[in-house]
Amino acid sequence: KAEAVIFLHGFQSSSSLWTETVFPNLSESAKANYLFFAVDLLGFGDSPKPRDSLYRLEDHVEMIERSVIQQFNLDSFHLVAHSMGCIIALALASKYPSSTKSITLVAP
Repeated sequence: KAEAVIFLHGFQSSSSLWTETVFPNLSESAKANYLFFAVDLLGFGDSPKPRDSLYRLEDHVEMIERSVIQQFNLDSFHLVAHSMGCIIALALASKYPSSTKSITLVAP
């Protein structure tokens, strides 16, 4: 079974940080053995921009839970995050300690 990797971007960015720079350079082996999810955080990129959201840490975590972890029934995952995404990755890891296989923080 392919392992899941969730990529979280930083402030004033979007999932294109990963999809336009990292994903095109992944090896065939990586593409065959991993499922890659590049998330647009709430209010960024193509994600919803709810007017009633306070965009708290909990709101971002809940959105990732609903749109990635639950939707794709992920039992375990790796987290890769940049800048502001690092705080969200740490919150996810603390909420899902037995599911988090690794965390990579870039420029936290």
